[in-house]
Amino acid sequence: MKSFRLKTSLIIAILASAVMLAGWEMYWRSKPDMYRVGIEDDRYFWSEHRARVEEAGQEDVIIIGSSRTGFNIMTHTWKEVHGVDPIKLAIDGKPPGPVLEDIVMNTDFNGTLVVGVAPALFFSSRTSPRWQGAQSWVDHYHNQTYAQRLGHYLSKPLQRNLVMLTSSELEFYNDLDLKSLLARFSTPDARTGNGMSLYKFGYLDEQRNIIMLDKMTEEPEFAKRITDVWSSFLPYIPEYNEDVALSVSEQIDSYQTIIEEFKNRGGRIVFVRHKSEKQWNDPFQDLLPRELVYDKFIQTVDCPSYHFEDYAFMKKHTLPDWSHMASNDAVSYTRDLVNKMIEDGHLKGPGATAK
Repeated sequence: MKSFRLKTSLIIAILASAVMLAGWEMYWRSKPDMYRVGIEDDRYFWSEHRARVEEAGQEDVIIIGSSRTGFNIMTHTWKEVHGVDPIKLAIDGKPPGPVLEDIVMNTDFNGTLVVGVAPALFFSSRTSPRWQGAQSWVDHYHNQTYAQRLGHYLSKPLQRNLVMLTSSELEFYNDLDLKSLLARFSTPDARTGNGMSLYKFGYLDEQRNIIMLDKMTEEPEFAKRITDVWSSFLPYIPEYNEDVALSVSEQIDSYQTIIEEFKNRGGRIVFVRHKSEKQWNDPFQDLLPRELVYDKFIQTVDCPSYHFEDYAFMKKHTLPDWSHMASNDAVSYTRDLVNKMIEDGHLKGPGATAK
């Protein structure tokens, strides 16, 4: 009799748990303007795509950068125009330097590298938390265990089908993992460390493209929540000074060595300075003046460059959060960018030979 009651209690507990989890999932699914099912953008998923580089050859394209590259370049559009399915290894919130070094120093890849440049991240010090954060993803790829790989592949079907698993390493205010929910309830306005609440405003597809939520263009008050966070620190960005100049010079020298190594083995590299709106661009222009930093870098490394200030197609779109493109604009932008690279001979395509 006691055994029967225990079994009954267990069955009831399982059913009750299933019902509560189903209700929890349905609740968040009722908010499709804010939450989408998808793979979490973490070092595990990044490593899965990094593994593709081991088999990549001279005809392949690898795209690296930070969040603007994640939002602005759509790989499916790239493939449609260019005929090549690029490997996208951009990392949200982190500089591409460690990824560039990893590809050059740890692989034989000699195809085309397209590098998105957000100056404050791209020229950040190697000792900065952002640089070290990107390096930790690279290190994870090389040091990951079989158990970690297995755990990632077993979790993917759940991530693809359960909205309640929405989370991110950057800890956005509206993540749904237990840690984030508890933090939200205990310190509702301190998730970003500056007294503001930074909402996640995009989701990841299977090719690691970041798709901006339609809410950003359809509801100006939601977009303002994001720009309010940017406004909380943009006025305090310092101006260019001797310390900045020294740090930038060191970074340029470091990049030059890596890039020369890559070019010497037949690789091609193209830099893209994506658009940022005046509200975002002006403070960082004061910190890292184009003529003293970006232009000097491009002249030093002697690589093709596309800067948004120089091309009409790169600055025609309005950025809802001042820094990243809406999904429809990103498709148009990618098509224009690839066609321009083909026209200029930096990508192999109809009527062009890559230089």
